[in-house]
Amino acid sequence: MKSFSLNKRLITAIVASQLLLAAALMLVGTSFSRHYVARAFDVYLEGRAQSIAATVYYSDDGKASLLFNEAKVLPPSNSAHPEIFDVSSPYTSFDRHSAGYESRYLSRRKAGESYFNFRVHGEMYRGIILSNVGVQDTEEGVPYPPPTLTVIYAASTADIDRQTIWLGASIAVISVLILVPTLLLALWIMRRALAPLHDLATAASAISVHSWNFAPSEEARSTHELRPLIGAITTVLAGLESAFMRQREFLGNAAHELKTSLAILKSTLQTLLARPREQGEYESGLAVMNRDCERLERLLNRMLQTARTEQRIAGDRLRQPDPVDVASSCESAIAQLAQFAAVRGVPVEFEAEGTAEIPAEIADLELIWLNLLENAIQYSPRGATVTMKLEAREDAVLVSVIDHGSGIEPAHLPYIFDRFYRADSSRARSTGGFGLGLAIARSTVDYYGGSIRAESEVQRGTTITVEFPRSAAESE
Repeated sequence: MKSFSLNKRLITAIVASQLLLAAALMLVGTSFSRHYVARAFDVYLEGRAQSIAATVYYSDDGKASLLFNEAKVLPPSNSAHPEIFDVSSPYTSFDRHSAGYESRYLSRRKAGESYFNFRVHGEMYRGIILSNVGVQDTEEGVPYPPPTLTVIYAASTADIDRQTIWLGASIAVISVLILVPTLLLALWIMRRALAPLHDLATAASAISVHSWNFAPSEEARSTHELRPLIGAITTVLAGLESAFMRQREFLGNAAHELKTSLAILKSTLQTLLARPREQGEYESGLAVMNRDCERLERLLNRMLQTARTEQRIAGDRLRQPDPVDVASSCESAIAQLAQFAAVRGVPVEFEAEGTAEIPAEIADLELIWLNLLENAIQYSPRGATVTMKLEAREDAVLVSVIDHGSGIEPAHLPYIFDRFYRADSSRARSTGGFGLGLAIARSTVDYYGGSIRAESEVQRGTTITVEFPRSAAESE
């Protein structure tokens, strides 16, 4: 997708909207101005027509004939364009008109309309016709009914055209004068409004794998619209930094574990090759090397299991599994470790207080219980009992694994779920532990929205509890 500038888009939108507003203002202002000027011109036409009608009077000879006093006709407002008029009486032979009047001008008039437009030598004129206008001069002997007049008057529209153009130009100039400071103010406000966003982008661009520091400006933090984004970025960065550090630690710890195992294997081999030995010594040394190879194989299998579990969980976020019975998964895990527990001489008991279902893959639940039970069995003395307890509450489903081993020091408890962490590294070779089982269990529990915690007392034992919220479980 082609990149674009948000600044340029906003500036373009503001300029376009302001220009559109100015054009609309000019158009509307010009239209209204022309309308009202035209109305005023029509009033002027009517007034001029009435003044011409006032120049008609009766004669003094008593015959009630109509006369026209041309001297009383007021001069036109525009001497460059002569006015046109005609005054007549339909009941008499009276008819007077200006020099430029022609009856054909009336052909432009629509039936029933008082005003009409026509051209005279290319010049636009507007006329008015007044019918049944009474003679204002009253004399004795006027016949009844008194005669009425028909007045036709027309004047050039050049003046109103010039006025309209002048008004349009004035409105355009005023619009530009208003537009320029308004546009500058809008651009200044836009830049001020976008400043927190620019600061946020600058702060975000400074983030790298070498610097996880995200420090947006105080102005960006105080912007209501940016607070959710800042919070989301902060949360994501914290998670990424934590995941990055865990990945780095994982690689370092994995390299250390592999190096240690290879060093032990190499040491045994060098010891055998240091001098000629009896067949029994070679067989004993090869047996030790075989055990070391088996331990190295178990380590690699655990590492692959950890990576595959986390990779599958990360790629399966949107899938909603079917509910499974928690008690059945616990019993299946106990059955799979029955032989291992028998060899260690550690019996495993299961107690269930109610039943519950959780939307999860049964293989994932079994993986959690297998890791917890295996740890509990490994670190329990022979003859001690490991108890697995299921408790279905109203708000949560709890599964606890309780052993009676040597316990864990309080200083180690916060770290036992970290990968490759062992509270007692001296027992690693004797128990076969690598510090990955609890890490796998925690990752799987986190995926299903649960929590895992450990409680321990030295020389009294350890209890590890997995809790799934009741919203994710349904009691049967």
